Amino acid sequence: MARKAGLSAISITDHDSIEGVKQIGADNGSEPPRFLTGVEISTAPPSGYRLPGSLHLLGYGFDPSDAGLNRALKRLQAARARRNPEILERLSALGIDLPQTALAADGGGQTGRPHIARAMVRCGFAESIDDAFDRFLGTGKPAYVDKYRIPCAEAVHTIQAAGGLAVLAHPFLLQPLDIDTLFRLVADLKTLGMDGIEVFYPEHSREQTEVGLELANRFDLLVTGGTDFHGDPTSDIEIGSGAGDFFVPISVYNALAAALKTTTESGADFGPLPQLEQRLSYLFEDRLLLEEALSHSSFVHEQENPAMRSNERLEFLGDAVLNLAAGHLLMARFEDIPEGPLSRMRAHLVNESQVANLARRLDLGRYLRLGKGERRSGGPEKRSILADAYEALIGAIYLDGGFGAAFQILQSHLKPLLAKLSAPAESADYKSRLQETAQGQLGEVPAYRMVGESGPDHDKTFRVEVCVADICEEGTGKSKKTAEQDAARKALNRFCSDDPPATAS
Repeated sequence: MARKAGLSAISITDHDSIEGVKQIGADNGSEPPRFLTGVEISTAPPSGYRLPGSLHLLGYGFDPSDAGLNRALKRLQAARARRNPEILERLSALGIDLPQTALAADGGGQTGRPHIARAMVRCGFAESIDDAFDRFLGTGKPAYVDKYRIPCAEAVHTIQAAGGLAVLAHPFLLQPLDIDTLFRLVADLKTLGMDGIEVFYPEHSREQTEVGLELANRFDLLVTGGTDFHGDPTSDIEIGSGAGDFFVPISVYNALAAALKTTTESGADFGPLPQLEQRLSYLFEDRLLLEEALSHSSFVHEQENPAMRSNERLEFLGDAVLNLAAGHLLMARFEDIPEGPLSRMRAHLVNESQVANLARRLDLGRYLRLGKGERRSGGPEKRSILADAYEALIGAIYLDGGFGAAFQILQSHLKPLLAKLSAPAESADYKSRLQETAQGQLGEVPAYRMVGESGPDHDKTFRVEVCVADICEEGTGKSKKTAEQDAARKALNRFCSDDPPATAS
């Protein structure tokens, strides 16, 4: 049909289905028209926008075999399958009984309200598809049933993760949005990563088309267009053209194709691994571990390799190694600080923001294997992705070279952060606090004496006793200083929990 009409390019954008795309993708051959994969997804509008129906997003140029996209469409199709029987029940209650044969005659694919409307026309219950929607099937009409919609941000991500471009469909059909709200909506969708806006559309007036071009220019969006041809013989929409002189210029297709080519080329632009090893001062024995550490799940999902794994397992391991190394370094630097403050200091030292900064110092985003959509939406600079990749890298080094290799690298990376840390106020010197309390309340000075030591010379444990008034406590530690602090801590706890001790008379 498209060839007969003399079209240069075509895309099929069925609602929530790509079955037609898959069929044409297999049979398209090399003759014109050029074919671009497409879909129209029903989404829930972003938070803060109230629309009577769906916000439709078009996807162009995606991989139709992408698992994430197919899962999302199956959710929508299952919801639609549950919706149709309820619509038919409401029509039946209105005296409109449509036989299943009437729906079946509409052909294969995903059945929705347009198919039901056509069946109503064939069976004499409506004069046209518009009449069926105006009286029965439109939003708020007697047979209307609301449907499940994918969140808008998820739909954008799903299309882009499949290698496609996300486009806002027929924006001027989004009633009752005023022009200022529409501009704000497009700005918010751009923030979510949207790539384009449908400007050329049969139901857009000339003035609206001009505003659409202004929107595309202001927010740096691709301009797209479509005839929204549904095969209705009573409509003035034909394949490739509409009422009057309406058509979609070939420049629209050319711009989409160029954008998709750029995305594909940039999606494979990974930094050289030897350069990263040089930055790390570590050479991997098992290069596959390094590649796995740099492979984000969005990249793995695009590959046709069931054996390929994302970096999530290495991230889990690296997180444990990072916390162990940080704990060791903190205990060595702050000998006299107890467990509670140490835990809080470690949480600060290795939080997501700090770890992402460590990744940025390595320029780690340059080496990450990300899916096309994730890369285009700023993945190499996302804090969570960078932090996870850094932990995965540490996990890979641990498996490749052991804890010693991982610790040496972490020690050099964490050294500048450790230098900025100071002991928290609540963990001040227990000996000083005990002396201040004892002198202030009793006028006495605590007395310390060594009472014993045990263990080999390289791993001794010291025991020190402190006495003040009638309170005596013994502390232990790997150094005399640490043992004195432990004794002072215990005495201070007794001093503060008991009645004030009496001085010797």
